[in-house]
Amino acid sequence: MREKIKSGLLAFLVLASLLQSYMLVFGSPRLTPVGQAEYVETDVIGTQMKAEELLYPDQIVLHTGKETHTVLYPNHAHYKEIMKMLKGRTFDNFRRNVPGTSTLDWDEIRNKRMGVEVRFGDGMPIAVLKTALQLKGDLPPETEAVHRVWIYVSPDAEEVRTFFMSNLNTYEARADLNSKNVEQMVGFGEMQPGYRYTNDYYLPDAPLEIPKYSIAIQSIPIDQLQKTLFVDPRNTRNFRKDGAEIYTDGKRGLQVKPDQLWMSYSDPVPAVNARNDIRENLNAAVQFVNQHGGWNGSFLAQSIPQTQSVGRQTFTFRQYYDSYPVVSDRSDSFGLIRVVLEDRVVANYERSMIMLDETKVDRMLQTIPGGKTLDDMLNRYGKKHMIESVTPAYQPIVSDETMELNPVWAVELIDGTFEILK
Repeated sequence: MREKIKSGLLAFLVLASLLQSYMLVFGSPRLTPVGQAEYVETDVIGTQMKAEELLYPDQIVLHTGKETHTVLYPNHAHYKEIMKMLKGRTFDNFRRNVPGTSTLDWDEIRNKRMGVEVRFGDGMPIAVLKTALQLKGDLPPETEAVHRVWIYVSPDAEEVRTFFMSNLNTYEARADLNSKNVEQMVGFGEMQPGYRYTNDYYLPDAPLEIPKYSIAIQSIPIDQLQKTLFVDPRNTRNFRKDGAEIYTDGKRGLQVKPDQLWMSYSDPVPAVNARNDIRENLNAAVQFVNQHGGWNGSFLAQSIPQTQSVGRQTFTFRQYYDSYPVVSDRSDSFGLIRVVLEDRVVANYERSMIMLDETKVDRMLQTIPGGKTLDDMLNRYGKKHMIESVTPAYQPIVSDETMELNPVWAVELIDGTFEILK
């Protein structure tokens, strides 16, 4: 009997040992992928931004109703006042005007009606625009991209009419604005240079005087980038390829071009068979930049996807200095941040590593052409038929310790790229 008990106890211990081994091998806690919000927290050089702080028009055009116009650019004091007023108003009761049936004469409205024309260069989808302005009620389709909002005073009954215009449709909306509000906004242009309308963009009648800057620079340290972009920077290795420094943890990759101080980060996230939400992706892109380098100065969302389709979406943010965009003929130059996402997960992130030191700035005034001289420059330009807009801009010229921001005229083309007029 005692032998049977011993045998039974031995069998039990063997089974318990086997069960414990099974649990150790197959019952360990599951390894969950590290989300992008779980990266190592480090000091960020640049400032933090919210998505709505990046959603602004690239121009506000003021029409006096007397065939004269002026243009205000981002960060200008009067531009800010007008945007503050518009953000505080409600736009509702949207009604679509079918193309071809409208009797509105926009040339007459431009020249004979006091008004404000708010221009979004590449277009702002309704889904995103309602983050920047108070749009209420039954709205246009969320993917419809508004290229301009036009507010003017009707001469008949001092009525204010408001239109949201895309490449496909024009929507009239009701706004809680009166003629005094419009008159106040237009009045901000009284002491500003005069502009004339041509080929759907506005050009100054005379040369413009714009500051030229020389600014001390520094760069984002490589070790800081590694800490923010890799879950465990100690597991990264690096090597050189085609003049670039490559850092990788076996999955994610960071490529740095030392001569251009440009970085490109990639994470091979799996494809998701789901439609993207533009606004959610925009918020995710802004938050990713906040956590991985920050914003060094003033930026505007230049290019926003205009469909909710399946696949990756690219968001482009352009830096402004004073009131003007920083542009270059290169796609990997200071002034741009590009983020590629799919379903709120970042797959690619590109930006300049140059950071401006605002404590060391030299400033002098410089004149850029207007009037006939600017007309001649445009007539010599070989892609005139592709111009979306013409704007004063800053061309960055980088040396070892400083960057010069030279005032120039630049054209934005219909594909969203910029080129400098010469």
